[in-house]
Amino acid sequence: MPPFDAVTERALPSREVTSLHLLRHGEVDTGGARLAYGHLDLSLTPKGEAEGEALRRHVLERLPRPDGVISSDLTRCSALAERIAADLDLPLWRSPALREQRMGDWEGRSWEALTAEDEPRVQAYWADYLHAAPPGGESFADLAARVQAFFDEHAQTLAGRRWVVVTHIGVIRATLCRQLRLPLTEALRFAPARGSHTQLLIAEAGAVLEQLGERPTPAPTPPRRRGARPRVALSGSAGTGKSTLGAALAARWGVPFIPEGMRARIEAGLRLHDLDHHQLQALIEELWEEQAAAEAQAIAQHGGFVADRSSIDFSAFYLHYGFTTDLARIERLFARLTAHADGYDAILLLPHGVLPLIDDGVRSTNPYIQLRYQVTVAGLLRQTLPEDRLLIMPPLTALAARVRWVLSRCSPEDPNDEATRKSFSRV
Repeated sequence: MPPFDAVTERALPSREVTSLHLLRHGEVDTGGARLAYGHLDLSLTPKGEAEGEALRRHVLERLPRPDGVISSDLTRCSALAERIAADLDLPLWRSPALREQRMGDWEGRSWEALTAEDEPRVQAYWADYLHAAPPGGESFADLAARVQAFFDEHAQTLAGRRWVVVTHIGVIRATLCRQLRLPLTEALRFAPARGSHTQLLIAEAGAVLEQLGERPTPAPTPPRRRGARPRVALSGSAGTGKSTLGAALAARWGVPFIPEGMRARIEAGLRLHDLDHHQLQALIEELWEEQAAAEAQAIAQHGGFVADRSSIDFSAFYLHYGFTTDLARIERLFARLTAHADGYDAILLLPHGVLPLIDDGVRSTNPYIQLRYQVTVAGLLRQTLPEDRLLIMPPLTALAARVRWVLSRCSPEDPNDEATRKSFSRV
C-alpha cells in the first residue's frame, strides 16, 4: 500500500495492531455426562487430545510466528500451550484469570442431577445467564470482568504484538464482546467449537474478527508398510540441520542413518573447485549410486533407514549445477530418481534460513546459493510426491521440537509391531 500524504497520516489513528489467536481446548473427559465443571482440572478425552494436536500443527504450520503464548492455568489448556511454546521456543504465560466461569457448588455435578434437585434455581440461572451465579460461583458478568481486568492490566505488554491464547469458550465469548464493543447479553451468539481457532485484530480504531471457530483438519499421515520400519529421507539446502535431525530419528527408530557422501569426500581432501563441469556431473551420479546401494543394504539388514538426502535431491543437484544439455541422459536419470522416491514412506523438507549457516569448510555460506537449491528441491518435491508423503517442517529450531514434530506425523501402522510402536512413542 502506498504511503498516505503527510496531512492524512497525521489524521489517522495508530497503525499498531495486536493479534490474538484464541484457541479453545479440545473435548473434556466428563465420563460421558453433561457436567458443570468450571474450574475443575479435568483431562481431555483422546478425541480432545487429537483436537489439540490439530491446533498445535495449525499454529506451527499455518500462522505467523507469535511473540508468546498465554494460557489458562487449567491442564486442559496449559498442556497444549506448553507444547506450542516448547516447539517455537517462546515464553509461556499461565494465568488463572483466563479460567472458565467458576461454577461453585455445582462443579463436578451433572446438569441432570442439578435440575432434578432444584429445577427453579437452574432455570433462573439460564434465564439470566449474564447476572445469575451458581451457589459459590461466578456469573458470566463476573467472568467478563475478570478477563477484562487481565487484558487491561497487561495492555502495554500485549500491544502491537501477536499472541496465542489457549483458553475456554467463556473467556473467548467475553473477549469478543469486549473487543467488538458488543453488550455481554450477545455473548451466547458466539459458539466457537472445541479445538477451534478464533482470531482478533485489535487496533486503536477498533477490532476486526478475522476468524471465528476455525477447526483445523488433521494433517494426512504418511502411509506405512504394515509392520515395517520407516524408510525416511531428509531434504533441503545445506545448513538446515538434516544430519543432526536424521541421526536423532535413526537412533529413536533403531535404523541406520545414511549420511551424505559429499561431506566425507571434502573432509578427505576433495576440492570441488578443481573439478570441471563433466567431472562434477559424474561425481553427483556417483554419490547417488552410493546412496542407493546404502539404502538397499539398510533395508536388507534392518528393514529401514533415515537418509540425509532423498533421490529427488539429486535431481535438484542436476538443475542447480546446470547439467541440462544432454537431454537423453537427464531424462533417464530423472525417471530413475522419481521412481525411487516411491519407496520412501516420507520425505521431510526442512526449512531454509532458520538455522545459521556455519563456515565449516564444506558448505557454502552464501545464503542465496543455498536458497537457489532450496527453491529447486522444494519445487521438485511438490511436483513429484503426493501430499501425504511430503512433510514440510515449520520453522522449528530446537532439535527436541523437530523430533517431536516428525514423530507426531509418522506413526506405526501396525499396533502389534511392538518395536516400531515403542520407537515412535519415545518423544
